[in-house]
Amino acid sequence: MPADISATDRLPIAAIVPARDIDVDRVVGDFVATLRERGVRVGGLRQDMRSSGELSFVCLIDIETGASHPILQCKVSTAKSCGLDTAALAEASSVLRRVAAGGAELVVFNRFSGMESIGQGFAPEMLEFMSQGVPVLAIVQPRHLDAWREFTGGLASELPAETAALDAWFASLPG
Repeated sequence: MPADISATDRLPIAAIVPARDIDVDRVVGDFVATLRERGVRVGGLRQDMRSSGELSFVCLIDIETGASHPILQCKVSTAKSCGLDTAALAEASSVLRRVAAGGAELVVFNRFSGMESIGQGFAPEMLEFMSQGVPVLAIVQPRHLDAWREFTGGLASELPAETAALDAWFASLPG
C-alpha cells in the first residue's frame, strides 16, 4: 500500500486474502447468508466445488437465486485435464448485469484472478460497481495481490478470511 493512503481514503472495496488452509468459499457463503438473513441486499457470485464420479466442477453460484453456473471441469485423476468454459463464464456475467439493474448493498465476486488481472473475466463488471460506489468484495489469492492492488489503485481493504473481519469491514461502510 502506498504510504500516502490512509484507512479513511479507502473505497468500499475489499479483498479477502485467504490463508492456505482456510475454506474461503465457506467463509464467504456463511457471511453472505448472515447478511441476507439481516435483510441486506447482497448480489453477485460465490464459488462452489462439486464432484460427480471422475469429474470435479468449479461452479459459480448466483447469490440471489442459487442458480449454478459450472465454469471449470476437471478430471479427478489429473488436474491437467481441466477446461474453462468461457461461454458459461459469459452466461454467469448476466447475473452481475441483473444485480446492477436491481441494486445491491454489497456485490460479491467469486475471485479476482488471472483473467481479471489482465482486464478480462469479471474485471469490467467489478469496475462498473466500483465506479458507482457499490461495495465490492472479492477473493484474491496472494499470487494475484499485486495485480489487485494495481487494479484498485491501492484503495481497497485487504481482509483475512474470517467472519469477524468481514463483519467489521461491512459495518464500517458508510450508509
